[in-house]
Amino acid sequence: MKSFFSNQFINKTSLILLSLFSFSLTSCLDKEGEAPEPTPVAYVTLYHGAPDAPEFDILVDNQRLNSQPFKYNNYSDYLRFSTGSRKFKFTPVNAANSYVDTTLTFKENKLYSVFAVNRLQDMEVLVVSDTVMTPAAGKAGMRIIHLSPDAPAVDVATTGTTGTSITTNLNFKEHTLFKDVATGNQTIQIKRTGTNEVLLTLSDVALTAGKSYSLLLRGFQTPPTGNTNILSGQVVTNY
Repeated sequence: MKSFFSNQFINKTSLILLSLFSFSLTSCLDKEGEAPEPTPVAYVTLYHGAPDAPEFDILVDNQRLNSQPFKYNNYSDYLRFSTGSRKFKFTPVNAANSYVDTTLTFKENKLYSVFAVNRLQDMEVLVVSDTVMTPAAGKAGMRIIHLSPDAPAVDVATTGTTGTSITTNLNFKEHTLFKDVATGNQTIQIKRTGTNEVLLTLSDVALTAGKSYSLLLRGFQTPPTGNTNILSGQVVTNY
């Protein structure tokens, strides 16, 4: 995944987020040389999927995470977060007011995808628990996440002789589990649910055996005046 967090910054962020836990653990030691217990962590990736929202900063427990403005379609690698309740803010760049101000809870050794979604005036956070799966031999795994605020419910399938239905009747802010699909260069069609109306066709989507992918349906079916973020699909590799 694309990284907007330098190694130095990730290490600094991890230290900030884990410092409270580290302090409490080391302060409880009663024998010299005794190693502290491992600090519980979760793994979180972040994605900007709000198609009319400007670039923003991401603050966790009032510490800025991003090393540069986080733009539409930007996403991060999985970052280590201390478990429990974390206070999240999406704010204008270098500003104090918030587009989103919420609290998210993470569990030990779990993986999460956190999406900024919806129109700017209604921007919110969508949290998806990422289930690690191993595709069947010779297959890839794929899930669909519907992030378009004005697109209808959709049916999604690969085409051709190895065509597979991945999902039907998927609405905004809904997502599927991973499903086995054929590998190689695939064509994926996204249709209005229950019809033959093709909303979007993705050609030559390269899928590798043993890999798992997320297909993100994003943008506006009917963009507001001046907005160029049209309905599109983005395929990202999960693992």
